[in-house]
Amino acid sequence: MKRAQRLDTFRGGLEATERDCAGRMRAAEARLREAGLRLEELSRYREDYLRGFQSRSAAGIAGPSLRDYQAFVARLGEAVAQQQRLLARCEVDRDFERNRWREAALQVKAVATVVDRWIEEERMVAERADQREMDEHARDIATRNLRETA
Repeated sequence: MKRAQRLDTFRGGLEATERDCAGRMRAAEARLREAGLRLEELSRYREDYLRGFQSRSAAGIAGPSLRDYQAFVARLGEAVAQQQRLLARCEVDRDFERNRWREAALQVKAVATVVDRWIEEERMVAERADQREMDEHARDIATRNLRETA
């Protein structure tokens, strides 16, 4: 097996790794989008609830109901804060996976460049050998022709 073929086999493994990294990056991006949508949903729900609370409190609200509203708003606030932390983690994960994918893609490109160069070198060596063989064959024919005419 020629060196270009061996390295090309290695490149195949690197390409599989790159595809795997790309899949993990896409999954991380999907988790990030989902976390962002969930945060928007929670924030909207909290704001809607606060607006509802303001209109109810203007109409008058009993003490226990007020405490329940405040407790629920606090829980919603904590849920929003927790979702913000999750979103930040998802961004970090996505960035990490993107960097891994880029590194894998660079490795594939570097190895592909070397493989292409080695294949070209092997082609040139084969062409020179073919040319040498044709030159020798032509020389043999010319030598035979000279012997036959002499």
